[in-house]
Amino acid sequence: MTETPFYFTNGDYSLFGILHEPARDTSLPAFVFCHPFGEEKLWTQRVFVSFARLLASEGHPVLRFDYMGNGDSDRDFSESSLRTALADVRCAIAEVRRRTGASRVNLLGLRLGATIASLAAEDESGIDRLVLWAPIVDGGRYMQELLRINLTTQMATHREIRQDREAMVAVMQQGRTVNVDGYEMALPLYAEVSAVRLSSDPKRHQGSCLVVQIDRQPGRASAELQLLTESYSRATLTSVSEEPFWKEIQRFYEQAPNLFAATTSWLRVE
Repeated sequence: MTETPFYFTNGDYSLFGILHEPARDTSLPAFVFCHPFGEEKLWTQRVFVSFARLLASEGHPVLRFDYMGNGDSDRDFSESSLRTALADVRCAIAEVRRRTGASRVNLLGLRLGATIASLAAEDESGIDRLVLWAPIVDGGRYMQELLRINLTTQMATHREIRQDREAMVAVMQQGRTVNVDGYEMALPLYAEVSAVRLSSDPKRHQGSCLVVQIDRQPGRASAELQLLTESYSRATLTSVSEEPFWKEIQRFYEQAPNLFAATTSWLRVE
């Protein structure tokens, strides 16, 4: 396996990516990984690296990359939005095809990255398989959760709430930004993600899809993930036992063995 870091261009800015290539040509589909939002990206970095290497060892080329305004890619985070992230995914798909010659491409995403992968598969022809790890189904609820992080930070810093959620939305509507866990979020990202209801309509994606619920003690899958699964013509829903490794927890996650096993087993069967 080889791992090659590089920059590639989307319009007038550059994106940073790392391509994991298998030691031999197996003609298996390539993967593009879609990372989650903000701090969740940092906490999941090692899990993404480990799974990319596992897939490459099994013959899949894998491209991990940073959206505009994230990681080592160009621009500021405040310029990013759902629209720019989707454009970056489309660019990454074209890039992995160009670099590997792969005729088939799979998308894998976690949390908001899974939401982005799902939306990208609706607009991008030729996506073979779709892997959605703990996808954000209700974008409005998720954005409110992010604003609550700001409220918690205000209490820790000032011992009082100086801006409630309504005031923060008003700030963004005035063209300014709101800080969420160190990331300056502007109105386009907030508004576009807030409008997402991932399970509301039947999906156009005709390839197979794996939806994974991740819980410490998995039981029956949530109703919204069941609805999301039913919106695809060929989808499998499963639950796996893992810690919520996309946020700060006691245990450091280098790998997510149950999640990896469930995903690779599905890939081999489908």
